[in-house]
Amino acid sequence: MDTIILEIYEVRFEVYIDAKFVSENIKKDFALYFKKDEKKSASHTLTIRVYKKKPPYERIPPVEASLYNATSICYRKSRVHYVDYMGKGMLKYDFKEEKAELYSEDENLLYEKTRLIILSRMGELLDQRHMHRIHAAGLAKNGVVTLCLLPMAAGKTTIALGALKNNQDIKLVSDDICMVDIKGCVYPFTLRIGVRGRSVIDEMPNDYITEIYRDGHGQKYLIDLDYFRGRMAEKSRLGNILIGKRVFQEHTEIKRLSKIKCIAPFIQSGVFGLGLPQIVELFLRGDFRDILDKISMVFSRCLIFLVIVWRADTYELRIGRNISKSSEELIKFMDLQKRYQ
Repeated sequence: MDTIILEIYEVRFEVYIDAKFVSENIKKDFALYFKKDEKKSASHTLTIRVYKKKPPYERIPPVEASLYNATSICYRKSRVHYVDYMGKGMLKYDFKEEKAELYSEDENLLYEKTRLIILSRMGELLDQRHMHRIHAAGLAKNGVVTLCLLPMAAGKTTIALGALKNNQDIKLVSDDICMVDIKGCVYPFTLRIGVRGRSVIDEMPNDYITEIYRDGHGQKYLIDLDYFRGRMAEKSRLGNILIGKRVFQEHTEIKRLSKIKCIAPFIQSGVFGLGLPQIVELFLRGDFRDILDKISMVFSRCLIFLVIVWRADTYELRIGRNISKSSEELIKFMDLQKRYQ
């Protein structure tokens, strides 16, 4: 069984995996967060055990289901959740001990759920420290971070990759998940970048590309983080917020936008977390304590996002039909931003 130790902003994951495919891809996804020594310095430690074997359904007690969705049914007993992935796999999560056991004979399912367990629990534990995730692309230049909030499949990753390719001074914060605090600091969180179309990565060496099927996302091409060596941003100040939308016009343009019009996108992408990768069966627990925790979390998210919107310069990114040109407009925009002292 392979052992992977990760530390992500003081949240430690000890992951034990007996499936080679899963182990290799988790290592590539979280390459920046390996903890090489055994010394425990994190504020939270979570254990995940992943087994490529038939799910032991006999271990689920005779309890009623608490949550249903299209791909799973969750059963809850006290602080332990049992999730049945429609006969394809099973997850047992003990919230008191912060221990997970995941079973399936399907390696793709094991990989996707392992990845989501890490992201789900990391996000909720960081919420408790008032460091909140938002579904956005983040790029940095001269100490200034520009956050781009776009709807799903609107071209966020394509635009970010184009900007990185065509301007070597721009650094990557994240193409999908950015973390912010009330001081207006943006914390980089960079995983492998996934794209759907091969044309986006035609010029990249094949050694950096992994073709994979991800449940719910279909076929994707994942770009190893080694490709972006030297291009990763550090913790930086937020300077600009771009609210993106597709417009049926040829060119792309960036215009000033009132802060009031930024509130709804931040509620969707930050407060409600639309587009963030997570396992809803772990996020929603349904007891009174959890309800109070979620109310506190929503209040904290609202406060922080209102503060950072108020402090940042806000713009609308109107993306035209020629999406490849959108990166050029973003580069011009970032070139005009002043360095933070």
